[in-house]
Amino acid sequence: MPHHNRDIENNDKPEHAMMEHKEHKNGQHVGIEDDKDRLAQAVAAEDQEHMGTLAALRLFPKAAFWSMIMSLVIVMEAYDAALVSNLMAQPAFQRHFGQPVGDGYQVPPAWQSACNYASTIGAFIGILICGYVQPHLGYKRTMIGALVAMTCFIFVTFFAETLPVLFVGQLLSGLPWGFYNAIAQAYASEIVPLPLRAHATMWNQVCWCVGQLMTSGILFAFRNGTTKWSYKIPFALQWIWPIPLITAMIFAPESPWWLVRRGRMEDAERVVRRLESKSSPRDPTAVVAMMARTIEIEDALTEGASLSACLRGIDGKRTLVAAFLFAAQNWSGLLIGNMATYFYTVAGMGADKAFGLGLGTSGVQLTAVLIAFHLVTRIGRRRLYLSGVTFQAVMLLAIGVASVASSSSTSFWVQATFLMLVYASYGLSVGPITFTIVAEVSSIKLRAQTCAIARAAYYAVAVPMGFVQSYSLNPLAWNLQGRSAFIWFGTAVGVLVFVYFMVPETKDRTVRELDILWHRRIPARKFKTTVVDRDEDE
Repeated sequence: MPHHNRDIENNDKPEHAMMEHKEHKNGQHVGIEDDKDRLAQAVAAEDQEHMGTLAALRLFPKAAFWSMIMSLVIVMEAYDAALVSNLMAQPAFQRHFGQPVGDGYQVPPAWQSACNYASTIGAFIGILICGYVQPHLGYKRTMIGALVAMTCFIFVTFFAETLPVLFVGQLLSGLPWGFYNAIAQAYASEIVPLPLRAHATMWNQVCWCVGQLMTSGILFAFRNGTTKWSYKIPFALQWIWPIPLITAMIFAPESPWWLVRRGRMEDAERVVRRLESKSSPRDPTAVVAMMARTIEIEDALTEGASLSACLRGIDGKRTLVAAFLFAAQNWSGLLIGNMATYFYTVAGMGADKAFGLGLGTSGVQLTAVLIAFHLVTRIGRRRLYLSGVTFQAVMLLAIGVASVASSSSTSFWVQATFLMLVYASYGLSVGPITFTIVAEVSSIKLRAQTCAIARAAYYAVAVPMGFVQSYSLNPLAWNLQGRSAFIWFGTAVGVLVFVYFMVPETKDRTVRELDILWHRRIPARKFKTTVVDRDEDE
């Protein structure tokens, strides 16, 4: 494959220098692709990527460990994301921030939506900043900086006494969230071998479920509190996470793929050696050669490594798929599930039962995600996603029909059951599989930037959709109750159509193979069956 000299955007000199080979032979430019020994090493290392999941765990336990540690930051986001929306159902919080409605209090719909999604707006801004910062600083240093910022911003939320201050605190807290999401899944997908790629990225959804489960449990414990500490203590508990995570990040290895992109080959080899067990048959030099080969291919096919490069040519299509999948989480029934506790209270359920059922709903989803770890290696990404979103659409339609048919307590429990099934299906398919597919459809060269744009799409859609969901449930607004499920049934059908035609199967495909399939413009439905030879570079 010929080498193309290109001007790398962002003046990323170390990365560009890696692609400029200084050796010459008989007046001809010599690169990695012309070096037969290194090509043989790269091919051999790629062949060794194909192994069983258990074998990969035995050979790369440290890689699995560090990918899990990095993703623990998602617990913090999930905890905070579910905290404010569910506090809207807590009597003490309603009394302090709300206004009288009947026998109780309600936060005005406009402020409810604003506070629920202030952190989402902040995360949208933060994730775009991360897209520029991470390529230069790497995953480790960028994540440490985000955790330090989060530690400071929690003070604003904790000491908030008015809705405007609470809004500002949530907005600031959202800034590090953007960094968490852009980094966690990209790092997880880069640091582990092929057989563990799905599990490492799906672990992000486990962390999300753990965070929401923690929120449900803590709010259940404070459900009947009458003082401001009933909601201030849950805010304060966010300080538990940053310090131990910062300490862990100091010792975490940098992504070897990022080091290769920066031209730091020896450092990359040291990291590869550190991540493998002593019994690993792989030669770190060969592994780095494989990485360099893939990056060389991407450099010839993709100009630049900036956010704007993600929007051009075939990379634009890859980014579209990634962005849609994250945005689709808001269209598949997640939002009504995230406000389950509030849904139960506006339907007439007492605080005790509502928070208890909300806790049970979070537990069901966590169990579903753990089952998905097994299914993803059997069924694959595309089929599991399509099955899940189809089931969720049916359940959402059933909730809406049950709400229209009757307003009895029996109808309410039917709706609650269907809602729990929506949440379970999301945990079994759409939720965890999204993290995997988004990481896999992006190129290595643009992975962090693509993940950033994709998650930004999630936040951009979450804000208006969140307002729709809040207004549809709030008694002071539309008060649709279970009928709001009709809205999400329509959007879920749209997601189903897009995924069927646009989202490919990425299971068992190496980064090089996926690059070639994308640039050959293979239809998404044929990714699984198209053969890519081990010696092909384009």
